[in-house]
Amino acid sequence: MNVRTADIFPNDVVGHVNEPSPRRLDGVMGTLKGIATLSEALRILGAAVILASMSLFLLQGWNDGNDINRYLLLLAQTGLLGAAGFALSHGLKEAKGARIFFGLALISIPANFTILGALLYSVFQLDGALTTYPGYATWQIGDVANIGLTLGGALLVLVPMSLFCFAIMARHSAKALALHFMLLNALLLIPVRESMVAGAVALVGTVYAVYMISRMLSLDRALKTGEGKFALTALFVPIGIILFRSMYFYEIDSLMIAMLSLAVFLAARQASLFPGRKPRVGLALEAASLPIALVTALAVVDGFAPSIAWALQAPLFAVVYTLMALDVLRRTSSERLAKAVGLTISLFVSMSFAVSVANSPTGVTALLSLVAGGMLATAGILFRDKTAITAGSLTVLAGIVFGFDPFWQLVVTSSWITLAIVGATAIAMGSLLDRHGVSLKLKAEKWFEGVGERREAIELDE
Repeated sequence: MNVRTADIFPNDVVGHVNEPSPRRLDGVMGTLKGIATLSEALRILGAAVILASMSLFLLQGWNDGNDINRYLLLLAQTGLLGAAGFALSHGLKEAKGARIFFGLALISIPANFTILGALLYSVFQLDGALTTYPGYATWQIGDVANIGLTLGGALLVLVPMSLFCFAIMARHSAKALALHFMLLNALLLIPVRESMVAGAVALVGTVYAVYMISRMLSLDRALKTGEGKFALTALFVPIGIILFRSMYFYEIDSLMIAMLSLAVFLAARQASLFPGRKPRVGLALEAASLPIALVTALAVVDGFAPSIAWALQAPLFAVVYTLMALDVLRRTSSERLAKAVGLTISLFVSMSFAVSVANSPTGVTALLSLVAGGMLATAGILFRDKTAITAGSLTVLAGIVFGFDPFWQLVVTSSWITLAIVGATAIAMGSLLDRHGVSLKLKAEKWFEGVGERREAIELDE
């Protein structure tokens, strides 16, 4: 007798005995997503609370007593953050929470150097301008001998902690990252608070960080991961503290703003070239670099205004802005942005030099207008930019119209030797341009094309 399986088991049971229902699967997946979202929110909340506690500690301290005891509490907190990360990683085998603790420990290291710098500044001031801090921000050390002991003890904790945290974030570059991080944090120990000097220190630190990051990125692909990006970003934390400290407690001048803007420009430049970044993010950073360049140029002019003639201030603005805008023009892959940058360069150069020679018609301003207009028009011819050609021609025309008489007087009063040198130089430059002009144009075009091809290759590779 043949007995069919269908006669024993109902149709809706056969083949589905061990399979959960779709509703149950959806419910399980929803529960898992809810737990993951809640755990992530708790991690973010905990990290924010710890950062807030460190910020308050820098201003208030945890208890009454001398400042060395207060600092040791902050140092202990850094050690506890690292220990908590180690416990989560090796005890609970929970990697995400451990990385957050290690990241917080890494960020707390510049806070430690900030307090060490304040303690050191209370005894030694290279600028001789010890400012009376608000009571909540005052850090002082009573015994000079304690400086060495405090600094030495802190380094025994902070250097290994830095190396260990970077090993978690980017193992292959841990030593290099820790070294550069310690050097940048050492800038916080320089006992100088004057705005100009602090800005210069921050600018030097930014240039150093950008240069080292570009080198390390070419050697270690692991730095393109999320943890690697965080490790590289941590290098800029000490620089940010230097700038914030100077702006919050001390007088801000134009040169300080100029150096701060230039530091932000360099940081945005590095971020826009960072491998793995989204094209829209890179374009946004490149577009944001233009107003930063504008602020930098204005601040430079305002800072040097007492030292240079009024007629040269507009040309100085144009030169500073043009140099920074040309960098954006060179590295952007957006045709629209490139045209916009070229337009702003043409307008600012033409207007600045034309206004300069119109308001102060001297031989110097006329000559500068002719040179700037000629260079702008030549660039327009080489790269077939009608706006640059027009703007350059108008600048040359302004130099001729407004500066003809003073320029003629300059020629008349000059010696025949000077005129001979100028004429010979012009002939030599014309000959060089005639002989090598085409070659220089082709090399420039090839260089710009090479930059675009490298950027496209990097994007395709990623």
